[in-house]
Amino acid sequence: MEENNIQNADEKSFEELLNENLGTADEEQKGRLVTGTVVRIDKDVVFVDFGFKSEGIIPIEEFRDKKGELDTEIGKEVEVLMEKTDSGLPKVSKSKADLYKERDYINKAFAGDETIHAKVVNKIKGGYMCNIGANENISAFLPASQVALHPSSEDIAGSEIEVLIIQNDNNGVVISRRKLLEGQREEQRKNTLANLTEESVVKGEVFRLIDKGAFIDIGGLTAFIPIGEISWGRIKHPSEVLTVKDVVDVQVLKIENDGNRITVSHKQTTENPWEHIKEKYLQGTKVSGKVVSTKDFGVFVELEPGVEGLIHVSELSWTRNFKHPKEIVEIDSPVEVVVIEANPQDKKLSLSLRQIERSPWQIFKDENNIGDILTGTIKNINEHGLFVEVSEDLVGLIRPENISWQGKVNPTEEYESTRIGEQIDVSLLHIDIKSQKIALGIKQLIDDPWELARKKYKQGESTVAGKVKELRPNGLIVELDNDVEGFYRNSELGQENEPDKKYNIGDELTGLVISFEKNKRQVNLSTKRLVAKQEKERVSDFISSQGDSSAKLGDILGEKLKTLDS
Repeated sequence: MEENNIQNADEKSFEELLNENLGTADEEQKGRLVTGTVVRIDKDVVFVDFGFKSEGIIPIEEFRDKKGELDTEIGKEVEVLMEKTDSGLPKVSKSKADLYKERDYINKAFAGDETIHAKVVNKIKGGYMCNIGANENISAFLPASQVALHPSSEDIAGSEIEVLIIQNDNNGVVISRRKLLEGQREEQRKNTLANLTEESVVKGEVFRLIDKGAFIDIGGLTAFIPIGEISWGRIKHPSEVLTVKDVVDVQVLKIENDGNRITVSHKQTTENPWEHIKEKYLQGTKVSGKVVSTKDFGVFVELEPGVEGLIHVSELSWTRNFKHPKEIVEIDSPVEVVVIEANPQDKKLSLSLRQIERSPWQIFKDENNIGDILTGTIKNINEHGLFVEVSEDLVGLIRPENISWQGKVNPTEEYESTRIGEQIDVSLLHIDIKSQKIALGIKQLIDDPWELARKKYKQGESTVAGKVKELRPNGLIVELDNDVEGFYRNSELGQENEPDKKYNIGDELTGLVISFEKNKRQVNLSTKRLVAKQEKERVSDFISSQGDSSAKLGDILGEKLKTLDS
């Protein structure tokens, strides 16, 4: 009975033996991983011993690695997938076993949120196709939004990365590098925030540029550099100084909202160009720069990155009239200027464009002397006087009191507007370089009639005639030669014998010069004293004609003359 059993056992097929040891192949062993030993390697197949009479035969291609090289040897254990028995021989697959194990590994990684390795194969619409299998090709999709912490245009095809599985179902496997980085970043963020203080200097990587500044990553923390803190110089966009992925030094300015809002400065980590500005830009020196802005009040010129000076509108041109500085200079145009003043404390630099050349007023003063007679062109006439151009773009003013020796006149009455553009001779009275004013005169072209009258007329001796031009309560005004005025007080008219005598405009009077009033430019006259003088002269002539014999009569007449003199 026992022999029959042995005989029956010898006659049993490999399939029956496998079923007896491992259970029914179709039900229990199908899909099961079993371990065998490589016992033979032929050209196309590998023989694997499972401890039974028959050996499993596996195509040699299933033992080649991704490089195509054979990855097995005789005596090496190998794990395969038992599929079924075919004609008494077990049908096994190493590649399916490998795939099975990798799928199992992927399932466990997904369930445990574990990191896996992925090779980025190629870029497709919306992301990348990757291979996450160690030995077998297992495709997974990496969305573009899951590539990095921040949007990036970098092509990562061909690179190898660490990822997490975020989807694993019948629709396929989806992986994320971003989720892994976020987890790492959060841990890093905590450590960074614990050691970060205001005014500390740290390194950060630029990851985004906007018009108003740049975002950088500081050890897992997002910080912002305002555009004004990127450079000491004026910039229109952060890209003029920074590029994405630049690693730069920054100084922490402010930490707010538990580290969720951090403001930093890049320029504060570089030398402040204003520290040595006073030594570098000495007063009066000529420097070159570039126009960066024009305002109603002046022009800003960049002398070096971070150093700008202001040309006030008054320092743009010596003589040119303009409504806005942009009529003088253009943005981005190079200019040469003169330093007026440097103030490093207030970060202010005063510049001058016009002082590159000598003041035309100084040149004019050097070339002309006070009292010179010049020929100019009338540019305007108003109540303030006559404006006369005496040199190119240099206009002087003839004030109303310098038009006529007769006194202050109304320029618009003396000169009609039609005379604008007419050339006239003027006398140079004064040049004020600081105020940029030139005083001119017309009346100074001739001698002052008043001074001539003072020289011409002798007080108490000269007799002058003139016509009445004005009647006043206290006397009369008469017009003498050269528009000089004479004045008769009522008491000097000698009307004791003619108390009812009246004078009219145009009446001619002759009187004796008795005094001069400089402040009124007036010659004081007297008919009364003229009569007395004339009487005295007649008596004197009479005495002279009588000789010594009339000495007694002379004494009498002398007394009379004394009476007349009084």
